[in-house]
Amino acid sequence: MSADRTTEILNYLSAISRDVGELRTEVNAIRTEMNSLRAEMNARLERIESEVARLGREQRLQGQRLDRIEGMLLIMRGDVSELQDRVGVLEGKQA
Repeated sequence: MSADRTTEILNYLSAISRDVGELRTEVNAIRTEMNSLRAEMNARLERIESEVARLGREQRLQGQRLDRIEGMLLIMRGDVSELQDRVGVLEGKQA
């Protein structure tokens, strides 16, 4: 093999080596960016999950409050009905 051909092959190998080095650098930069994005997405998901949990707790509390109000309204309805019956009896006695 001639010296010129050997030099040409070495130049090609050198160029390939540079390209591979640049590619590795780019891949490492992409990996770093992906890791950063993954961390950001995980942080956002954690915030969303905690917000959903908070909303669930609030919803349960509101449900308990509505149950109490419903109970009080049923008692009041019974009291009103009883009072109306008493008024009816009293009005009947006066007539």
